[in-house]
Amino acid sequence: MTRTNEPNCLRLEMRSVAALLAPDDSPFAGPALHADVAERLLDEADSKRGNVPLRIEFVVDEDRPGDVQRVVKALRRHFEDEALAATRDLSRVMRSGRIATVIGLLVVAILLGFANTIDPDSTSRFARAVRESLTIFAWVAMWRPAELLLYDHMPIRRRRSLSLRLAAAPVSLIARDGTTVA
Repeated sequence: MTRTNEPNCLRLEMRSVAALLAPDDSPFAGPALHADVAERLLDEADSKRGNVPLRIEFVVDEDRPGDVQRVVKALRRHFEDEALAATRDLSRVMRSGRIATVIGLLVVAILLGFANTIDPDSTSRFARAVRESLTIFAWVAMWRPAELLLYDHMPIRRRRSLSLRLAAAPVSLIARDGTTVA
């Protein structure tokens, strides 16, 4: 990766246009973006400001007519698929959070019900320990639902947002001799 003066320009030095694309053993039609290139773009995009559109430049030895269209098609398809997968993952996390919340609330109700059957004014240490243990365990049962609904979705949303930004980014191929193909 070489630096550029533009704050939201991702500029990658590549051996060739072919190095950008995955080997042609995919069962799907059309070019595919190489996994290492996709990961590098995601990592670099993550360090850029989130509210400004990205621009992608690939510096290659030489480019031929049609190379830009192949690279753009592969890049768009890859990151649109990533965004769609992140949306599905987000739905799964939120569905799991809702189910875990219902289960957690049932456990809380049952355990606090049992805890409340023990006399709070009892002088028995054992009875107080059981009451406190049931109360603590009841609230621990809500830990995972809270984690799912409050935190687990954040990295998925971030990845989806980055993927959408990368899919929408204009792409340029720049030959090492300095000519640009838009």
